[in-house]
Amino acid sequence: MLPLLLLLTSPVAEEQYKQRIQAHLLINDKSSALIEAEAAVKVFPSSELLQKAYIRALAEQGDETQAIEQWVELCREMQEKKIDRTMLEVLAWGVLNKGVSSCQINMRLNALLGSAFTRDAKAIPFLLSQLKSSNATLRSVAVRLATNYADAPLKAEILRLLKEERVWYVRLYVIAAAGAMHLYEARSQLKEIVANPRTLAEEKATAIVSLVGMYDKIDREELLSLVQSPRAGLRQLAAEVMVHLQLYSDVDLLKILLDDVSSDVRVASLNAMALLCVKNTALVEGLLKDPAPEVAITAAYVLLINQDPRGESSLLKWVFEENPEWQRLASAALAISGRYGIKATLAALEKTQDPYVRVNLAQGLIGQRVQVERACNLIRDTLSQEKALWMWESSRNPLFRSLAPSQVKHIDSIPHYPSVVDQLTRLDLFSILSKMRSPGASQAVKEFLEARSWGVTGAAAATLIQEGSEEDLEVVRELLKDPDEKIRCQAALILAIVGSDSTAVSTLQESYSRVDREMKVHILEALARIGDPSSIPFLVEVLKEPFQILRVVAASALIQCLYH
Repeated sequence: MLPLLLLLTSPVAEEQYKQRIQAHLLINDKSSALIEAEAAVKVFPSSELLQKAYIRALAEQGDETQAIEQWVELCREMQEKKIDRTMLEVLAWGVLNKGVSSCQINMRLNALLGSAFTRDAKAIPFLLSQLKSSNATLRSVAVRLATNYADAPLKAEILRLLKEERVWYVRLYVIAAAGAMHLYEARSQLKEIVANPRTLAEEKATAIVSLVGMYDKIDREELLSLVQSPRAGLRQLAAEVMVHLQLYSDVDLLKILLDDVSSDVRVASLNAMALLCVKNTALVEGLLKDPAPEVAITAAYVLLINQDPRGESSLLKWVFEENPEWQRLASAALAISGRYGIKATLAALEKTQDPYVRVNLAQGLIGQRVQVERACNLIRDTLSQEKALWMWESSRNPLFRSLAPSQVKHIDSIPHYPSVVDQLTRLDLFSILSKMRSPGASQAVKEFLEARSWGVTGAAAATLIQEGSEEDLEVVRELLKDPDEKIRCQAALILAIVGSDSTAVSTLQESYSRVDREMKVHILEALARIGDPSSIPFLVEVLKEPFQILRVVAASALIQCLYH
């Protein structure tokens, strides 16, 4: 029989220790696993196997800083040259796990985002926990992230929130998620939302979109039941379903909907006529004098694209209406009327001075490649002169997207939300200028970048590079050699965020130590976007940072580089 000391220090005992540690972790008994691991490394202080098991136990317990210290010490002792991908993943998930458990909302939010962006199944428990969070912002983010996964527990949680969520903006995301995840079990609830006269307009519109996406077929009897429903929302859904499924054989039912008491239903049925190319304009004539302006404007649009001159004259009348809201709506209708609206668009552009109407009309001309230079100059001049906040307005009719003064309200989940919407609206217009290779477009975008913080710079960069020419991309690459470090760093961020360009990696890493903490977060996010394995040693060093927020973002970036 072997002596007791020899038995305790044999390879068999070493393996038994490891198995016991793993067993405790398997049943989520993390404290016992750590106790076993501490005992094991005392008996086998030079065992690499048990040292790694100890580090794993520390990471799972939430002692991620000590786990990282032990890992650094172990690498020094073993003089490891090769990257141990498994252990680095363990350390990174330990950091994210600690972040999700933090009492700080901002920390939990970053850990949630970081874990979800890894696209790993390990993120599912994090998402589930935040879907049940008492904080509405965390719930809203978790709902949006959950749509990227098709796992049954997440679907069940979305269904629960569809019944129980009371915060309106979170509820909107839940309704949209039900459609994006094709939760057919939610159809009855979504129909109730659409049918309920007390439902907010935003919820109703989102529910209709979600429902329409779930229909792959519908028989005439069911469609007729929607058309004849006592609920206006379901009658509106009938028109949307007809378009979605291209039910040309059932367009006769639109006649019923065109006489509906609800203006929303009348607009939806007119849109269906336009999208299904129904030529029976006699059905529309009476709606030119509809008491609801949005219905009359939509009717005029349907007549215009069917080459009925009454449509053109009616839309021009609305463009010069006293009410600016109807002016903008009519100009948006002209903008999407194709070649049929060119004459009216040019006539309106000569007389109107409203900047929003002029931009809407200019977009229509660009779409038809008519007087492109003039239209681009008009948009560029308006962008430089108008300082009010903007937004895209389509609440009156989803077909007509009109530039309009911002009516966006602040929401808790996005700081400075009205300004963000304004800047993204302007970027859409910059995108048009870039697509048309308008002289000075690139310079205009660059000036826009200089005037904004990095929060919107990424989106602006996307406009410059994705819609611009290859020369624009080369211009940004050239900025990596600029003597000004701030410009080099911003150029590298642009290349990383937009194109996942690995040429930016070295510049980002060099700039990291000399920028403030907020920019460090952006740099780590950019390295995650690139996912270049050469960033792994750098990110491992960042895991030693004293600031948890940086460790959390670095951990997510590390996992994405390991998975690349």
